[in-house]
Amino acid sequence: MTASTRPPGLLPAAVLVALEGIAALAYGVFEVFQIRPERLVVGLGAGILLVGYGVALLALARGLLRVRRWTRAPVVATQLIHLPLAWNFREGGTAWFAVLLGLASVVVLVCMFLPSSTAALAREVSGPDDAPDPPRAPDRKPPAGR
Repeated sequence: MTASTRPPGLLPAAVLVALEGIAALAYGVFEVFQIRPERLVVGLGAGILLVGYGVALLALARGLLRVRRWTRAPVVATQLIHLPLAWNFREGGTAWFAVLLGLASVVVLVCMFLPSSTAALAREVSGPDDAPDPPRAPDRKPPAGR
């Protein structure tokens, strides 16, 4: 699907998911460089997890730009996970993060559930794997004398 035939809601969704991916990737790299010797395993684990999550979000954003069906469920699931996460960050010095993450998640979900986006991402694509099987020859029984 080209940019001219891409539903209008998928571009902002892809951009926001890509920004989330870049943020996770950057924070993961930052976390790796902030590792203290007494928390080596925790710091390294968190950094690797965040880098992997960022890469996955970037792959989803690319899939949305290319209107790939497989991107719909992981993008929606990710945004649904981000909403309660944003709610938990709403107080104190992280309120700005809660607002950004919550708004981005709501916008992405709205874009994903627009009728044009849903139709594009849920369409059935026929290809070589979807072709019906050729008719099978009937099974032959061996002769009764053997």
